Amino acid sequence: MSKDIFIGVDGGGTKTKVLIEDSEGNIIGEGIGGASNIRLSVKGAWDSIYDAIDKALTGTAIKLDDKNYSFHVGMGLAGVSILKAKKEFLETPHNFATVILESDAHVACLGAHDGNDGSIVSIGTGVIGYSINSGKTYRVSGWGFPHADTGGGAWLGMEAVRLTFSSIDECIKPSILTDLIFSHFDKDLSNFVAWANSSNSTEFAKMAPFVINAMREGDEYAVDLLKKAAHEVDLLAKALSEQSASTSICLLLGGISQFLIPYISNMDKVALCEQGKSAAKGAVYLIRNHHN
Repeated sequence: MSKDIFIGVDGGGTKTKVLIEDSEGNIIGEGIGGASNIRLSVKGAWDSIYDAIDKALTGTAIKLDDKNYSFHVGMGLAGVSILKAKKEFLETPHNFATVILESDAHVACLGAHDGNDGSIVSIGTGVIGYSINSGKTYRVSGWGFPHADTGGGAWLGMEAVRLTFSSIDECIKPSILTDLIFSHFDKDLSNFVAWANSSNSTEFAKMAPFVINAMREGDEYAVDLLKKAAHEVDLLAKALSEQSASTSICLLLGGISQFLIPYISNMDKVALCEQGKSAAKGAVYLIRNHHN
């Protein structure tokens, strides 16, 4: 009789995290891979997931093709609201005994609340408010970049790029932030323009750390962007609490969120999540709940 292995996958627009446990809940391994937003690339998402799983199994005697084990996978991936991408992803051949797919926000919410009901505002490449309450789910934002997800890493990066172009045009004064961005492209305008016109949310999110670095130096543009992002968190928290009747919403730390805290005015509704909570663990809760 094969032994059950439970794999939790947290896949976002920048990276993929995997947590693997045995049937008793003992951690077998953890791994990190590349982006797994299925809206952008189904194949790329599967590649990142397999890469992260392989890394998590490194040093163990367990292989994915080992018939002595049954692998059950819970996945929370960015882009699942695009039904065509979700269908294509689930129809991709694989050797897992079970695959349960939800959004990355869903597993993040489960992870933040130890598999129980609750609400979150999660800020990463995108931004989303999400609640699970007695089998019902509620969401605010998270509709994708660039038309939504104001306040997320991709939005921050794109706004920083816009400011940089404005400074190059001498419409605004250059600053630490615009200099950091332009210097990243060796101040080669052709290269900068080509990159900006071909990049997706993952690439724009890679510019967000420049905003944080500039903020630390007191750059006014960077501080203003973080204030705008924090204002979006306030709006999401208010809307989510009204939809789901949540009295407290957990703000997931990670990415840029910790730098927004000083500018959030709605901290009576938004509390910081405990450290150590993970969406990958939430994905394990997802697959265990299904399997049990």
